[in-house]
Amino acid sequence: MSPDDSLVVELPNEFLAGSVSQLLDGVFPADEESRSLITERFDLRVNPDLTDIYAVFLAVCDEWRDWRCALSVSTGREPVAPDAPVAELLLQTEDAPALQLRLEQEYRALEYAERHGFWASRGELLGWMRSLTALYFIDKHEVTLASPPPLSGGPALAQALHDLETQGLIAPEEPDAVVGAPFVGAHEGRPYVITAEGRRFIAGLLTETESYIDQYDHYQDTLSDPLSLPTHWGGIQGGAAVEFGTGRGVDLRVEAFLAEGLEPVRTVFLLRLYDGTLDSRLRDWTEAIETEALFEGLLEPVVNRHSAPPESLAAIIEDGHAWLEAQREQARREQEDRELLRRAGGGAQQQHSE
Repeated sequence: MSPDDSLVVELPNEFLAGSVSQLLDGVFPADEESRSLITERFDLRVNPDLTDIYAVFLAVCDEWRDWRCALSVSTGREPVAPDAPVAELLLQTEDAPALQLRLEQEYRALEYAERHGFWASRGELLGWMRSLTALYFIDKHEVTLASPPPLSGGPALAQALHDLETQGLIAPEEPDAVVGAPFVGAHEGRPYVITAEGRRFIAGLLTETESYIDQYDHYQDTLSDPLSLPTHWGGIQGGAAVEFGTGRGVDLRVEAFLAEGLEPVRTVFLLRLYDGTLDSRLRDWTEAIETEALFEGLLEPVVNRHSAPPESLAAIIEDGHAWLEAQREQARREQEDRELLRRAGGGAQQQHSE
């Protein structure tokens, strides 16, 4: 939404007795019954877009409750604590007391992963991602890192290299194999190289990631009638026809991962490695790996995503399985046709030569 966009709501006096968070829960409730009671009072003759505007605020509050984002609340330039009493924040106007609140989202994928139990701790998750990031640059970009780890690289990089070496995925290169390539951070010691076990590990990750692409990539462009595009929708109606790859759909891959029991943080991170997102950080990755911001950005699709009600999502997933099977069957038929043509052509050529 534009910073100038707003939603004006007239509230009964009982809202004066609560806190800011209670106010938000009251105006943008979590349950459908309470939402319906509010939307029934909309005067759509004055503003026919009111339902769509309200849906945007509902989505913000839903993501806040689900730990997908932090919600910063302020009155103008002054921040407001969630437990601040509403009565103390009122502005006196000619008509009635008024409260002006500004809401800003900050997506927090690491907190989401921890709160939902996808990972035991933030540190464990960061350690896993940092190790794979270091392995990625050593493998794909042939970055040379010295052993022991360079102190100038920072403690997170040193720990990542230590973890990779402990797992047997990398090892210091044998002295007679060193050719004097420039090191990152230090100019002494032996550079790390990927071991045979490391190669098998990388191959396993590639196979795993490609399976996610094969099975779920079509959900990247999901269109179901009706959808409110291109911003946010209030839900997909159950039983609606679903199309994929139209160029007008929305990305429901993370929703599909969750519905199918996949761990979304791991899945999204592997997909981001696969698509080369990290390549843009080639020059500064050894510094960026020390921060959480790098990984919050990589994982943002986990939390900054479209949502669908469970019953609607179930219908979409079912249609997605049927669509994928149809595509595979079509590919099999085309392969058989090509094979028949090849055989027919070979037979005709042999007959001509005879």
